[in-house]
Amino acid sequence: ASSFMAEGNDDELVCEIFDLIRDIKDPERPNTLEELDVVCEDGIQVQRLRPTTTKTTTTTTLTCSPSSSSSPPGGGGGDARTACGGSGDDVDDAAAQADPVLIRIAFTPTVPHCSLATLIGLCMRVKLERNLTQRSFKLDIAVMEGTHSLEEDVNKQINDKERVAAAMENPNLREMVEECIKEPDS
Repeated sequence: ASSFMAEGNDDELVCEIFDLIRDIKDPERPNTLEELDVVCEDGIQVQRLRPTTTKTTTTTTLTCSPSSSSSPPGGGGGDARTACGGSGDDVDDAAAQADPVLIRIAFTPTVPHCSLATLIGLCMRVKLERNLTQRSFKLDIAVMEGTHSLEEDVNKQINDKERVAAAMENPNLREMVEECIKEPDS
């Protein structure tokens, strides 16, 4: 649960974003990004950007709260899904949908020299851009500060539109991304 309630159900948007990226598969392992502790709700921030002259912005950050304590420390076992509690209000609030939002996602690579951190960021970007079509948003994806040896270079690549477009034109890279982001079998 959020430590503060923001207007417009931003906590629900954080949960929606987390639900979209939690099941992305790691490019080298059979595990999901959530299972490997690469992504967590507390790494997602949503900030409403008011298009009016008002300078007020609202930021919501949720903290991970595992719904099952059966997972051993460091992850890797049990179902570590988190409980995203919503208020039960309608998310279809036209005013909230119309406000552009800044979505910031910080993720933690499994090792400081992870060679696939850029691919992981690309997978998150592609999946979110395909699924968050009902809102106007700016997406900022970055490795958590101090968790990667080439942090600045990785962040630059993940957030550069031309590099992302070029990467998705590469058939091998596109196939890897598609394999990582495909929905898990039910």
